[in-house]
Amino acid sequence: MALFFFIAIGLFVSLSVSIYVKKKRINRWLWSYFKGLISPLGKVNQPIDIMFIFVDHFELNGHADRLESWVHGYPKIAAKHLDSDGRHPVHSFFYALDLMHEHELEAMQPVIEKGFGEMELHWHHQHETESSFIKKLDDAMALFHHYGYMRPYKDNQPACFAFIHGNWSLANARGAEFCGLDNEIQILKDRGCYADFTYPALFSEAQPPIINSIHYCNQLTENSCYFNGRLSESGRKEAEDEFMIFQGPMTINWKDWRHKWHPTIEDGDINYTKTHSDPKRIDAWVRQGIHVKGKPEWQFVKVFCHGAQDHESVVSSITDDLFSYLETTYNDGNQYRLHYISTREAYNIVKAAESGKTGNPNLYRDYLIPHPMKRNEKVK
Repeated sequence: MALFFFIAIGLFVSLSVSIYVKKKRINRWLWSYFKGLISPLGKVNQPIDIMFIFVDHFELNGHADRLESWVHGYPKIAAKHLDSDGRHPVHSFFYALDLMHEHELEAMQPVIEKGFGEMELHWHHQHETESSFIKKLDDAMALFHHYGYMRPYKDNQPACFAFIHGNWSLANARGAEFCGLDNEIQILKDRGCYADFTYPALFSEAQPPIINSIHYCNQLTENSCYFNGRLSESGRKEAEDEFMIFQGPMTINWKDWRHKWHPTIEDGDINYTKTHSDPKRIDAWVRQGIHVKGKPEWQFVKVFCHGAQDHESVVSSITDDLFSYLETTYNDGNQYRLHYISTREAYNIVKAAESGKTGNPNLYRDYLIPHPMKRNEKVK
């Protein structure tokens, strides 16, 4: 009788887990997760360079308290911290095009000029056509360029920017209600976008099946084309018909049981729970070992936030503690060297890795794309 009871309990638990996994769309990436367990990174016989990237779905939207936190509060926190190169944390502000207020662009200039961040593009849009998308983008870029953001650096280049989709619906992955453009990636690339930093997208149909990766998609006019692609690898350069998808960590963290009845599914989201200084989370981000294939000693940790709405959590002592933990645990100069980098610098370092460069990745922060303040000055 007891045997039947335990069998019934086992079947019930298995069915419940299966339903949860499917309902939460964990099944989309579970095979990729298991492959990572089967084929771990392995030991790297030299110091590991940890590149820490803080990306922000930056939606100030006219709120004075949000702007105040980032213009005055964040620099005070960042100024206290240094990486192995003597650089302060550098925030990647993906400013929301559809929530634009010009005075915010002006107010953020000193933060950028002092080296505490760089400005990139965030955009929520729906039922878009190709012509309306391009017009809105070009109109916004004229204003961004006026304040020194996302300017081109090459001839015949409309702009130069990284992208985060406001609804995680890149290439119409969630349908017209959240995008509308199957060929969105091709348009972005043509307008000067160098990479997408949207993912992961936990519990969303927009999450690609591959996780913990830097990969290239092709067939850029196709719906959800970023679901497939090849890994970035040393010795192989980006083709004309390819586009970089730069993901952050996604894993099941068996060392973190905040939710009591199941381990935490970790996606690098810095949110209102104020847990982002927890060593169990930070160590899980690092363990994913995201890197260019063939270059395991250069590893990237990309976390994300909605730092305007959530300024009380992100611009706080919690983030101060996060930086302190990174500096004490992953910057001993022997096993690890820590580097605070922007998304632009991350792209440049990936390109250097693909080109076979070696040594300290600090040398390649400006490898291809120059700093925004050193770009083409003809755009006024």
